[in-house]
This record gives sequence, structure tokens and C-alpha cells, in this order.
Amino acid sequence: PGAHEAQVNRTEMLTTDPRTMNLVALGMAKVTYGALMILRRYLGGDLDLALIGFAVVMRTRRDLFQLVEREGLTEAAIAEIASERGFYTSTNEVAAYTELNRATVTRKMKKLVEIGILERVAPDKWHLKDFEHGEEVPAAIMLRELLQNYVTITRRLEALLPEEVVPVMQQTLA
Repeated sequence: PGAHEAQVNRTEMLTTDPRTMNLVALGMAKVTYGALMILRRYLGGDLDLALIGFAVVMRTRRDLFQLVEREGLTEAAIAEIASERGFYTSTNEVAAYTELNRATVTRKMKKLVEIGILERVAPDKWHLKDFEHGEEVPAAIMLRELLQNYVTITRRLEALLPEEVVPVMQQTLA
């Protein structure tokens, strides 16, 4: 077999029973559709704006999942997570990460500043705007809605297809 066929053979199926594949596909469609609707509501339908916003998160925050997996959800880990303030990023770094051109990234990052998601602290130094726990700012509300959408649908899938969904979620975190 060719390289592509070998890759397909190594890829695990999402479900062990082909008859439940439609249910898994529907669950993914619901998660994605819900997330896109939430992003449209808060970001005006600009998916590049969302892509850049999430890229800034990925470029300016450590992977705190690794901290919790290493140390557990201890008081010390929770304190470290709570004190996390992140790093700075540049338009060049975000452009390389998203594969969008630098001018687009610069324009969209300025828009994210207007919305209150980013702060520009130097000519090409950006970071996420910190907000207090419980503060009802658009970015926090949007994140809460995205999480609620995800949790609602994945819990339903887990209940219906635990042997398919749980291993996929664990593999994704790894």
C-alpha cells in the first residue's frame, strides 16, 4: 500500500461500531456549529479574528494541562494557575502560527484590542488582557458560553458512547 493508505490504516476510527458513526459526526457538528455561532455573536462572524485571538492564547500561555497532569490538581498547582499572567507575542509570531499574512494579523489584533481581548504594550508586543474572576466582560462571557456548549454536547456523547468518546478525549489531551 501507498503512504497515504498506510497512514489511513494506522489511524484509529472514531467509533468501534460503524453504525454509531453518524451519532459521533452529529455530536461534532453540534459542538462546531455551537462554537461558530458563539464566535459570530461576539466577533461579528470574523473567523480570522477568532483564529488570531485563540492563536494569541496558544502563544502567550503555558500548557497548564501539563502542570496538572504532572502535579495533580493540588493547592500549589491551583495557586500557580491562578497567578499565571502569560507572556507577550508579536504579529510575526502570530502570523507564522496562523499562516495568515502579517498585515491581516496586525489589523485583526488591533480589532481584538478594541473589543477588549488583547492589550498592546509596545509597538509589536501584545498579550491577553487579564480580567478578574467573575468579571462580566465579553471575552469571559464568550469563553463561558464556548465551554458550556462543549461540555453539554460531550457529556451527552460520553453517556451514549463512553467506549468511543473517552479514549479520543484522553488521546487529544495527551
